[in-house]
Amino acid sequence: MSAWRRVLLALPAAAALAACASKSNLVVVLPEADGHVGAVVVHDAKGDRVLDQAYAAAGSGSGAGALRPVEVAPQEVREIFGPALAAQPIAPKSFTLYFISDSARLTEASRAAFEEVFAEVARRKAAEVVVTGHTDRSAEPGYNDTLSLRRAKTVRKLFVARGLPAESVIAAGRGEREPLVPSADGTREAKNRRVEITVR
Repeated sequence: MSAWRRVLLALPAAAALAACASKSNLVVVLPEADGHVGAVVVHDAKGDRVLDQAYAAAGSGSGAGALRPVEVAPQEVREIFGPALAAQPIAPKSFTLYFISDSARLTEASRAAFEEVFAEVARRKAAEVVVTGHTDRSAEPGYNDTLSLRRAKTVRKLFVARGLPAESVIAAGRGEREPLVPSADGTREAKNRRVEITVR
């Protein structure tokens, strides 16, 4: 999830902060689940302030006023923004599955990995899936365009067969245009024979 989506803004939050009126206007940076912290710039009449640490915050009293650094504990964030955090959609997640050379057949490992992908889809109420097929550079570009789309459609069929509505799964082919491993024309490269799946 991009850094800006992990920023919480309440204008005003006076009701939730009755014991802490100095934080009526409040911006807080939250860490990602993996601990990564992005950054946000807050601006007021006195200039810009960069918040780039976990739970870094800036706030002002009720009404207009300059933002200043404030201390906000994780528990306080949960108390203030609990309903907003609970309403957030699950962040998009990406997966990569690989194919046997010159085919639209998944490798054995990727057939097994598909179960993890489908489990991610199943945990969402109304999942949307984008499947983008790719190839290596072992054939002509036109052939690779067709093959990459076949690969994407193969995976799309797996989702539909499991009950996902067809209109919720988009399949597209990118041929050899976006290799994971740059290679010369005519080169076989297993990591480029893939589909990239985004679940959101």
